[in-house]
Amino acid sequence: MPEKKLSVLLVDDSRTVITQIEKVVTATEVAEVVGTASNGSEAIQKASELKPDLVIMDIVMPDVDGLGALRMLQAKQPEIRVVMLSSVGGMASKAEEAFRLGAIQVLGKPVDDEILGALLTQEYERLASQSGS
Repeated sequence: MPEKKLSVLLVDDSRTVITQIEKVVTATEVAEVVGTASNGSEAIQKASELKPDLVIMDIVMPDVDGLGALRMLQAKQPEIRVVMLSSVGGMASKAEEAFRLGAIQVLGKPVDDEILGALLTQEYERLASQSGS
């Protein structure tokens, strides 16, 4: 069991998606969900309070969308790494925009548990190597 787990903030307006991703995060044993948000405004506020290592956030949400929130996160807390989620077909331009704004990955919904688990493990290992643990 790792000493310090990867802290993750989940952002999606679908409670079903949040629940699915929470299960994957918990199952990895290297990461933990430190908070959830249902829109971009809430994500910015929670990221400021919780200072997670990783944010997993939907692109399309009410209020401030994922791209708007990503833009604000990168300006305020560039050390936080962000994975974007997309469920809408034909979203290539939004995925390109997400990468341009600093997202480390864009995953399709429904999220593949194995791919997400591997990504979380990779991020944990990156964090551990930076902190020298």
